[in-house]
Order: sequence, then structure tokens, then C-alpha cells
Amino acid sequence: MRKRSLLLISVILVLVFLYACGACAAQKTGVTEGTVKNFTYHLAFGERSVTLKDGEYEEPHPDYLHVWIDNFIIDDVDRDGAPDAVVVLAQNGGGSGTFFELTALLATQNGILQTNSVSLGDRVKIDSIKVVENSEALSTSLFEPKKIVIDMLTHKESDPLYSPSERMVLNFALYEDELVSYEDVPPTIVKKPAIYLYPQKETKVRVKVDVNGEITESIPQYGDGWEVTASPKGKIDGKYDYLFYEARLNSLPQLPEEGWVVAYGELGKWFDENLPALGLNGKEARDLKEYWIKSLKPAKYYVIKLLDRNFIDENLKLQVSPTPQTVIRLMLYFKPTDHFDILKAPKPQKTVRVGFTVVEWGGIVEDSDADVCLKPAYSLLPDDTGILLLRAVNVGQHKLSITVNSGGCTDKDTIKAVVNKVDAIDGQVPVYELTFLREKPDLCKAFLPEGVVVDYDLEKDFGFKMPYVVTVTNPVPPIVKDEPYFTISSIRIEIEEPKATSDAPDDYVMLKKGLIDATVRAIRLEINRYEASNHSDKQEKIDYLKEELARFEGMKPQDYVLEAPEGQKGDENPLDDFGKFGPALPPEEREGEIIVTDELEYGLILTVTGMTRSGPFYHVAGVMNDDFKTLTPGKHKVKLYLVYKRECFGGIPDYYVFIGDKLQ
Repeated sequence: MRKRSLLLISVILVLVFLYACGACAAQKTGVTEGTVKNFTYHLAFGERSVTLKDGEYEEPHPDYLHVWIDNFIIDDVDRDGAPDAVVVLAQNGGGSGTFFELTALLATQNGILQTNSVSLGDRVKIDSIKVVENSEALSTSLFEPKKIVIDMLTHKESDPLYSPSERMVLNFALYEDELVSYEDVPPTIVKKPAIYLYPQKETKVRVKVDVNGEITESIPQYGDGWEVTASPKGKIDGKYDYLFYEARLNSLPQLPEEGWVVAYGELGKWFDENLPALGLNGKEARDLKEYWIKSLKPAKYYVIKLLDRNFIDENLKLQVSPTPQTVIRLMLYFKPTDHFDILKAPKPQKTVRVGFTVVEWGGIVEDSDADVCLKPAYSLLPDDTGILLLRAVNVGQHKLSITVNSGGCTDKDTIKAVVNKVDAIDGQVPVYELTFLREKPDLCKAFLPEGVVVDYDLEKDFGFKMPYVVTVTNPVPPIVKDEPYFTISSIRIEIEEPKATSDAPDDYVMLKKGLIDATVRAIRLEINRYEASNHSDKQEKIDYLKEELARFEGMKPQDYVLEAPEGQKGDENPLDDFGKFGPALPPEEREGEIIVTDELEYGLILTVTGMTRSGPFYHVAGVMNDDFKTLTPGKHKVKLYLVYKRECFGGIPDYYVFIGDKLQ
């Protein structure tokens, strides 16, 4: 899961009185043992729903399916005052495999709801489920997630599948009503809190913020609190508009179900329409809008919600002397999303300002670590990052396609489309500016002199509704079809390379080149996977993979070993060691039948005849001659080369593979 951080950019003190969601707990019906054993569950394995009776479900042949409760515990997992349940489901479809998954049942105002499910593996043994407080946390608060601890046995490489012996302890937590790995629960960071003071006359004011965490920065210096002089117009010490601080919180917010989903280009309009209704005056609303328009990274949509007042007062306790008559505290939650949803909009009551007034605004941003800001650099060659220099742009039928230079690893996942809504020409038809950025260098080595075409659906990808005007701001240099973008020196270096001393035919050398490229691609994908994780030892693994990346990037075909000398297994080949992961040299060659339904691309899992839910799994890292077009929809018997063994959960075999020649 991509590492995320919560940026709580608080506070321009403004009071919105939000009702406490915790007060609703009494209206909820808690989960009981009877609920657990007679609930309609959605199964992750098989993508279907079944209704249990007394803890079991059984469907006869020919579509045999047996589902049962293997283990469960009842606990107030989300601390809302109503009992929930954590459940391990087991299922068997008539074969030898028995698959286990973890899910939870939550008591909500809308009834009992099931969370997502997490696979625990095939024929594992669950010893216990516990729900505990995190004793390692700095403090335990109402909003700090409980830890769900699964103690289980899984398989060593030498274990029979029906007799697991290796103990494994897995930790999960409930975050945004979903089960996630405990280490992936993000921290809450308070950034740019700003406090406005409006006394009725010039007054010396003392302000303290009791943070559930720590204050990391402040203007003016916070010390033991602020002692300032404020004027009726809000000027502080004659030079500040507000008090500023940054802080890190130890707790997570409890989010309401109500809110808004707003297209990125419509955020300014949303601020203009809603901030006055939420209690801000003109200056405060302009300050908030200006800050957040700059701070929110480009995304298709943003989910916006109001934070519960109890959370604000519990984690950012505000003490002001003399005591204000009116306190407005508005905290917004922002989350980028690719999907539009209709939420019920809250209807908060606007607070009437009476006497000495304190106003605070702020918010939490849930976001990834990726920097999507425009960079001044331009990207012409595949390994350049920055604003893309396009080879062509085509628009028609509400579709837009761009042609870009590529080494074989450029697609929509490596390109960021930044949307900027500008003033309409006639005041009615919106005008959108699109800027395409290459965020990740394309280090693959395919020769694609015509570039690649990346397609966008203007309505589905960006939310544009007719009528509209679209302008693409990227430069389009005059590159003709037959003009390669590789430099002469690069070609010359390739030509002058010493030839392999091997007498192997050209296709043998091409195979080795393809295997090297596939290994490099697999290593890069795994580095990205670890960088996006929260694993405590991820840096050690990343450092190891970067060393391997350098080794394979500098490897020539004549140095690549296809077969180990007779009697040897290779130099610490992870394929020969259950506990190891990494590039495989030599690779393992297998033959199999793959089933192609959609166009293949790098990183996707191949569908292989005989593959079960417990693997083995094969991720595409390369294909012969870099030509996916030869793998048309249907079944193909091919050679598969295992070039990389992934570190994976539960000992399930998982590899990156190179798709070799088709077999007759």
C-alpha cells in the first residue's frame, strides 16, 4: 500500500459547532455471536456473497462450496461504544485447498457493515485473534487505532501443505473502516495552524494549544504559550494576522459519513460557496481558499469532510484568556480520489459572532508522498523528468491522445496530468488547461522511434462535461515520424561494443538481452514497492536492490548466465532458498499455457493454466522482442523464465517472469 501521510493544516480559528458522532453510539445495534454466525458475507476468494447459518454455508455439487467461521472475537474495535467483530472465514471449493481470509463486522448507524477482507493464505492454522491497545504508542487516545493481532502457523518450504509449522504474527488495524496492515496506518501531522483573535478592544491575550503530540514550529515563538496584544480588527502585536504553529498528532480522526466529492477544477468554486456557510468571514475564507488551492495537489476529485468537534477539542485543546464569547473551529478533511461518489452534504449551523471572537480554520490532507508540482525541467528523452515535450496531440470524440518518447516503460501510471481551470471565454463554457508531466524516468531500453501513444477519456479521466474547451500547454517540437530521438553517439557506442566471444546465434543474444532488461524492470518495480511501504527494514532491502540494479544495468549478454555449471545451483540464487528474494541468476525456465484476455503490460499477473488461488503467481517483466502484440487474446503455450523472486506473504510463490518463445 502506498505510504500516506495526513497533513493537518490547521487553523485559522473559526467556530463551527459539529455534533459529536460518538453521541450516536447509543443508536447503534452492536455485533453479537449470533450476528457473526448468521451474517451474509462477501468473500474475497471467488468474489461472491454467502449467508451463513449457525456459522456455516454449504452448496452442493456441481458448484460445491463450503464456508465456515474458523475464529472470531467481539470487541469495540473502532471505539464508538458499540461491539464489533473480527472474523476469520475459511472456505473450500471441493479441491485440496482451504483458503482463509480476515474481515470485520462494524456496528454503524446504518446497521452492521462488513469491511474489506485480507487473505491469510491456503491451509494455514489460526491459533488466536486478539484486539489490543498499542503499548508502543506515545499515548493512547480515543482515536488511536487498536491493534488486531493474528497468531497463526504457515508453511515452511519443507512443510506438507496440510501441516504448517512456521509461526507468524500479523498485526492489522481499522483505518477509515478498512482493515490495513498496522504499520500502514499513517500519522496525523498538523501543519500551518493559524489562530485569529478579534477582541472588542485592544487586549492582551494569552493563548495555549494543548496538543496530543508535539508542536514542531511556531510564529511567533510558542514557548509556554503566546502572550500577545490583539486589536478589534484582528492585528496581533501590530504585525501578525494570525498565530501560526505546526504539530504532529498521536491520533487519527473519526470521519463522518457526510461530505462532498469535488472535481479538482471546481475546488475554488466550492470554497466560495461553502466557507461563508461554515462560519468564515470574507478575509478568513480568502486566506483558507488561497492556502488550500496552492496546497492541494492535482487529482481527479477530492473528498471533503468536516472533522468532528470532539476530535478537534480532544487533540488540539485551545485555552484563551480572557475567555472568548465566541469560538469557531473549522477543520476540513481532504482526500484525493479517482472516483466520483454522491455523499450527503452536512448542514452545519452558522455561528453568530458575539463579543470577543476566536476563529480557527484548518484541515487534514490524506495524500501520497509523490511530488506532483510542476518542475521547470522539460522531458524530451525517456529518462528525463519534467514537462513532457510531446510528439503529437490528437483530440476527438471526447478522447485525447498524446504521443511521447518512450523506452518501453511509459504509460498513464508514469505520466501526471495536471488540470487547471481558467476563466471561461464567454463566462459559461469552462476552459481547462492540461499539462502532462513525466514523473518517473523511463529507463527501459526498447527501441521505439515512433514513440508511444497514451490515451485519455476527457470525461472519465478528468470529469469534463460538455460544453468545454481544452488547451494542452505542453510544447510539441517538430519531430517527424522517421526521425529517431536517440543521439548518434548512443548508437555509435552500441556498435563499437566488443562482440560476445560466444558463438551463440543472434536470437540467443537477444534472449539474454531480454532477460537482463526484464530483471532490471523487475528490480525497479520492487524498489518502488518497498519505497511505498512502511516496513521497518525497507531501507535495507532498497539498498540491496539498488546494488543489484547497478549490477544488472551494467551486465552484457556474454556475462549473463542462462544455466549454472553442472552440479552447481548458482551464486546464492533466491530460487534455491525459501527465505531469500531478489533477482535470479541463472533464471529458471518453465513451460506453461498462458491465457490472454486483455492487453498485457508490465507488472500484471499472468493467468496460467493450473494456477490456484495460492499461486504460483507470475508478474510480467518482459516479453520476447518487447512485442506484446504477438500475444493475442486466447491461449498460448510459451516458455517462462523466472527472473526475480518476490518477497511475499505466507510463503506463496510469487515471481517476475520473462515470456519467451511460443511452443508448437
